[in-house]
Amino acid sequence: MIVGFKGCAREVGRSMITLGSMKNKIDIVMDAGIKLGESIEYPTLSKEQLIKMHARDIIITHAHLDHAGYLPHIISNRLNIHATKPTRDLMQLLLSDYQRLQKNKSFSSKEVTLVLSRLKQHEYNDRFVVKGYNISLHDAGHIIGSSMIRAKKGNRTLLYTGDINDRESRLLSGCEMGLSAQTLIIEGTYSGKKDMLSSMKKASKQLVEIINSVLSRNGKVLIPSFAIGRGQEILMLLNDFISSGAIPKVPIYVDGMIKKALKIYRYNVIYAKRELQLRILMSDEDPFKSPYFKVSRKKNKSDVLKSGPCIIVTTSGMLTGGPGIIYFKSLASDPKNALIFIGYQAQGTLGRKLVDGEKEVWLRENGKEESIKVNMPIYNIHLSAHADHQGLIRFIKKIKHLKTIFLVHGEEKKLLEFAEYLNTHKYDVRVPKLGEEFKI
Repeated sequence: MIVGFKGCAREVGRSMITLGSMKNKIDIVMDAGIKLGESIEYPTLSKEQLIKMHARDIIITHAHLDHAGYLPHIISNRLNIHATKPTRDLMQLLLSDYQRLQKNKSFSSKEVTLVLSRLKQHEYNDRFVVKGYNISLHDAGHIIGSSMIRAKKGNRTLLYTGDINDRESRLLSGCEMGLSAQTLIIEGTYSGKKDMLSSMKKASKQLVEIINSVLSRNGKVLIPSFAIGRGQEILMLLNDFISSGAIPKVPIYVDGMIKKALKIYRYNVIYAKRELQLRILMSDEDPFKSPYFKVSRKKNKSDVLKSGPCIIVTTSGMLTGGPGIIYFKSLASDPKNALIFIGYQAQGTLGRKLVDGEKEVWLRENGKEESIKVNMPIYNIHLSAHADHQGLIRFIKKIKHLKTIFLVHGEEKKLLEFAEYLNTHKYDVRVPKLGEEFKI
């Protein structure tokens, strides 16, 4: 096998990894994402190169744009896309929104439709054959329908994690453990020594304390979130807080694609953890349809902004666009409000600048720049859908017959630090650079 890294090498974003049996020939592409930031970056493999290298099959681990957003740029009738049903449903939502919001119209809704029409659905642990490889998808615990890819050919087996989470959440049970593979390609978003994420209990306590403090001073709580995964988790959490009396009964305004994604999660609840399925089946309460969830009726969000104390959960998770920008611009100057980030903030994003403590930021809109003074407190509570440093170690230690590890999807410093740690445990560890290929 020859594995190539066309994206996500010493960076977070534009995931794309190739698998082939000979040089200049690709049998399988694993993920096809974009990198969001001040500008959009794409993998180094173009549509023309895919054709030249006879690539026909792309397996998508999950629907987030950094893993699936490149598909409309490269899709053709010759390609087959493989994923789980929830991933297909969520991709329809995310790719359609990406098409609508793109500044340079590099693809149309026709390409999005073609991606979906070329998609073949697979269940977890079912085996299918692609170019002589025995492929199976395994629960990654990241978002609903997210998968790890296991590829076996002859006596060689490779496991690519995509994004994984080993911890149980409100919705999911955590990734499958104890798989067998000689070669592992694993994400390292939180692979640094200091990346020790709080337990859900500790994070929930901190969240309750901040929300109650803001509401007591008649402020508004702004929670930017990824539309898929974190959005549903935080809504479940807030609904339970209000139901239990941990926080006051205030409106929870849900904006952006989060509400649409919530419906998709509800339709695919069979892929969620058993406890949540039983909760819906055996009680009158459906946490996906909470009476506390409200929506804005105004394009400029004036109905929400002029209301009393409330919680606003909105896209985007890094404040790179979406309705979150409207709310941020209106709320940032007032110290009685607060902004709570609940996920990773990539370099170059507005979210990262705020987490790093900038008190004046510049926003560019319609060709004009605007200065925003930031007086409201900024918090960063990790309700992450990724495994942290210890979680990654736990996962790696349970892999059977493991010899070689490739670290991807992380900031370079963290990946190199993690590699140094793993090398002391007798693994052959590589931190590939963009464009590098390795024979395994």
